Amino acid sequence: MRVDRRRALVIGLTALGAVPFGRAWANAPLEILHGYTAGSVTGQVARFIGSVLASKGRPAPTVRAMPGDHGFGPVAPFLAAAAGDRLLVADTLTLMMNGVAQGKLSDVERLVPVAKVTNGYSTALIASATSGLKSWADVVSAARGRGLALAGSGRLSAYGPALAWVAAAAPGVTDIDAPGNDRIIEAVRSGSAGIGIVTTDSIAAVAARGGEAPTVLATFGAARSLAFPAVPTFAELTGDRHRAYTFSYSVFAPPGSAASFVGSIARDLAGPFPETLVAPLGQLGTRVAAGDAPLVRETMQRDLRVARSFL
Repeated sequence: MRVDRRRALVIGLTALGAVPFGRAWANAPLEILHGYTAGSVTGQVARFIGSVLASKGRPAPTVRAMPGDHGFGPVAPFLAAAAGDRLLVADTLTLMMNGVAQGKLSDVERLVPVAKVTNGYSTALIASATSGLKSWADVVSAARGRGLALAGSGRLSAYGPALAWVAAAAPGVTDIDAPGNDRIIEAVRSGSAGIGIVTTDSIAAVAARGGEAPTVLATFGAARSLAFPAVPTFAELTGDRHRAYTFSYSVFAPPGSAASFVGSIARDLAGPFPETLVAPLGQLGTRVAAGDAPLVRETMQRDLRVARSFL
């Protein structure tokens, strides 16, 4: 009889709009962590995820930037968090590269995949329009003759493969750390770096703002960029088809999260996403796409192979 009464109470409370027992997280405010600055692409993706969840009737999540450690900064506190009140937004390539380089793959493996939320981003090798560098051959020659500084977000960031491949193929290239597309483009524009690695989308964003667009010398996807169809891929330039990659963003729950919690977030992020939320993202909006947890795992395995190929 007591069981029947409890069931009747749950049904009654649910009918009144209350949260059933064991599912208090449904109306609890979430915190979304990410490992870069608020103005980064990662920060924009995290805020987009928060907006999508709020559009589903959840309390508006708090988005918390925890920059540092090449994007790996929030992983330790996230793993220590109570299940049910936090999510992590990260690009899986950064997770895998840090996991390999820092011996922390076991930490990455504890993350609970929830959903993939973007398609692949491609990176590009750029130079200032006034630098005199017009081709990859120019880069190799300049690096050999006088040395070249290469601006990027670090070898353990999502730009890491491109940074490593360029430095290996053009002796005399030296990395300098300039985290964030805007900083990298400014370093190249000002001459403090001869070349840089940025996302192809960030170049389009500069042009859209009326800024001085850099010269694109190569892109790092498996196929030529639709935005720069005349620009060769790095794989074409080097004759090595393995010198190609993209990176994408996914959402994770802490270890120990209830299947009902993970499932509810996954359903809310399954798409399609409201145009009112996608449109403000501008160029970034073209990358937004829904994917399930198995796709996250598949992407992580691919990114692990990329990380191990040069670390």
